[in-house]
Amino acid sequence: MYPGFLTALSFLTRLWPSRIATGEEFARSLPWFPLVGLVAGLVAVLPVWLGLFSGLFWLQGWLVMGISLWLTRGLHADGLADIADAWGSQASGERFWTILKDSRIGPFGVLGLIMALSGQVFCFGYLAQEGRLGQVVWCFALGRGLSVAALFLCRERVRPGLSALFAPGATPRTLWLVLAQTALLGLILTGLRGLILGLAASGLALFALVRLSGKQQGFNGDFMGACIVLGELAGALAALA
Repeated sequence: MYPGFLTALSFLTRLWPSRIATGEEFARSLPWFPLVGLVAGLVAVLPVWLGLFSGLFWLQGWLVMGISLWLTRGLHADGLADIADAWGSQASGERFWTILKDSRIGPFGVLGLIMALSGQVFCFGYLAQEGRLGQVVWCFALGRGLSVAALFLCRERVRPGLSALFAPGATPRTLWLVLAQTALLGLILTGLRGLILGLAASGLALFALVRLSGKQQGFNGDFMGACIVLGELAGALAALA
């Protein structure tokens, strides 16, 4: 179990040295995604908790978002940009996947990143202003839990790539473990109301991405990355509702 956590920590963040992992190790790391999100969230809010930029809440939100990008090497944001480009093109079939896999970012990818990341800056900043850093931390766990849920729901149409290495681990047991962790962390960090609203808001993002995956008859790591970023944003928006 412990090696699974380190594999997830290594893949999802730069907090543990990168290494070559087998497909079995990737699959075993899935249940640890919410806890890795918890760790990433704690690291991201630490400077704000220590008082950096005290009173300048938009700067604090920008700092949390920036640390998150650094921690994740921009991996999840890149996934969101790819999904936004392919979705915005209104292409279908292999043309959709060609656009998605293009390393060049297009206008829809830029717009998607601006909307999502600026939204995080504002939401995290307002939550920091109100002293609700625990809710910010939970957003990171929620986003990673959402990515596992998406993989579980779309596991039958996974395309070759990293998501295919994770897919064998997307079992009903793993899903329940991830949901239980995410819910427990939500109760501790944001309370029952925040938990319910956060799950409902992130569920809308999950529905949209699963629907897009079904329409395009495929699923890959970009969908998981988009789930993480949108799950974080959904949780923050719900906390402020």
